[in-house]
Amino acid sequence: MSDVKIDEVPITGIPSDKRITQIKNDFFEEFGTMPQFIVKVPGRVNIIGEHIDYCGYPVLPLALEQDILIGGKPIDVQELHLRNTNKKYIKYSTKLLSFEDLDIKADETGKPYWYNYVLCGIKGAIEYLNNEIVGGLQLCIDGNIPPASGLSSSSALVSAACLSFLYAQKVYPSKTEIASLCAKSERYIGTQGGGMDQAIAFLAEKYSAQYITFDPLQAKPVSLPENAVFVVAHSLAEANKAATNDFNRRVIECRLAAKILAVSNGASLDQKIINLSQVQKNLNKSLDEMISLVDEFLCKNSYTKNEVCDMLNITEKELNDIYLTPNTKHLSEFKLRQRALHVYKEAMRVESFRKICEDNFSNGSCKNGTNGSSHTNGNSGSLEPISVLGTLMTESHESLKKLYECSHVNLDRLVDISKAMNVHSRLTGAGWGGCIVALCPKEIVDNYIETLVDKFYVQYCNIDKNEALAYVFATTPSHGAVIYK
Repeated sequence: MSDVKIDEVPITGIPSDKRITQIKNDFFEEFGTMPQFIVKVPGRVNIIGEHIDYCGYPVLPLALEQDILIGGKPIDVQELHLRNTNKKYIKYSTKLLSFEDLDIKADETGKPYWYNYVLCGIKGAIEYLNNEIVGGLQLCIDGNIPPASGLSSSSALVSAACLSFLYAQKVYPSKTEIASLCAKSERYIGTQGGGMDQAIAFLAEKYSAQYITFDPLQAKPVSLPENAVFVVAHSLAEANKAATNDFNRRVIECRLAAKILAVSNGASLDQKIINLSQVQKNLNKSLDEMISLVDEFLCKNSYTKNEVCDMLNITEKELNDIYLTPNTKHLSEFKLRQRALHVYKEAMRVESFRKICEDNFSNGSCKNGTNGSSHTNGNSGSLEPISVLGTLMTESHESLKKLYECSHVNLDRLVDISKAMNVHSRLTGAGWGGCIVALCPKEIVDNYIETLVDKFYVQYCNIDKNEALAYVFATTPSHGAVIYK
């Protein structure tokens, strides 16, 4: 193990396994030399706390065993050469002069090229270095995180690229510093995401989920029930959040809801963007009290652009320039009440979930009772802790489906099949496709997976049973990013 600080990404010797060997061979095939280092960054599944990180609220993800691997070697010239072990992805090379010169463009359909995510990470790294870079880099990328699945394949790729470039430049930021940098870097792709994906990529610990808070960024391990496992199942509906304005629309609706709540309560009269968490802090209110304020000040189902301008006392140009993104400026109506209600209620669910875990599983064993939860109709004291956790996950999915409107018919079908087996589940990730995550008792996990395979993949999706097994798996928390050399 190299002599690194405890808050830096660990550096260790290159292990011998099938994928590592393959990426070394592919690197040699492409560049005629062996990589000097390999970066590994995991995907993630978010247990609960969806669409609230960019609103400033804590989340509860865990790192997956699936990951992005990047083999890298510094070169003397200021050039970047990208290759993917999957031959369906085109090769890419460019000059490396400054971060301003890295042009990140989508294809003719508006969908990002695969290498755009690599460029995001490298562009952020070069900006971090104030354009003071030495030489260039050859990179070969391999990933086994399903793309557009809601398991953070894109964020893992951005993070792995950024880490690779900084390591090649002999720069070693702390885990929290590079996580924040990568969150900022991914916005070059056009999506206004929060920092959850990047935070768990670097701050994850094996065997525990992480309770991640923002401003400042911190992570605290959360023990999970030993007699249950989390199962991830792909809906087979791919959702690329950079290819549409669905994601950004929710972000700006939350921004506008926050601003109107602030202005309506005399908390902010300037034109700065404020998130829903900041409003709560400024008003010194509880989450329950914020829900009451939403009911009072955001009572309509939708608001026109003119109505928003009137409420904020700004012009349409100011609204477009300050609050909206390039792909949302054309919108004429906004659902503010529904989005704010989801965020505040989801934030409450995260806190309830964390407290139940801390009260019952912190010593690695399940205690009786749950000390209550405000989201189980007052009956949590008589329920098993796992049942209460599962109920919170079910409530989360219903909120995402009805208030945030980011579910998908395939996701709902997976949730319904799970519900018929008394297994609680929810969509995970941005939504509009991707995966569900289910909290499944250990004694029925094999039967649960087999049922999903038969009833969803085989009967509903009409795919081969053996092929279906690649889309559903039980998972345990893995560790964060590592550098092999």
